[in-house]
Amino acid sequence: MPTDRELNEIKKAMAYDLIDIIESAQDKENYSPEEIKALIKAYITGVTK
Repeated sequence: MPTDRELNEIKKAMAYDLIDIIESAQDKENYSPEEIKALIKAYITGVTK
């Protein structure tokens, strides 16, 4: 079982990955809440496969 410190590092890594994904879409300046939810769900699905 991961320690609290390891869990925090995992959460930070996920947040950083999502920021990179959002910033890499240079044709998009704004995201709706629905689009952000879809990105998060796609990220989670991709990580667990």
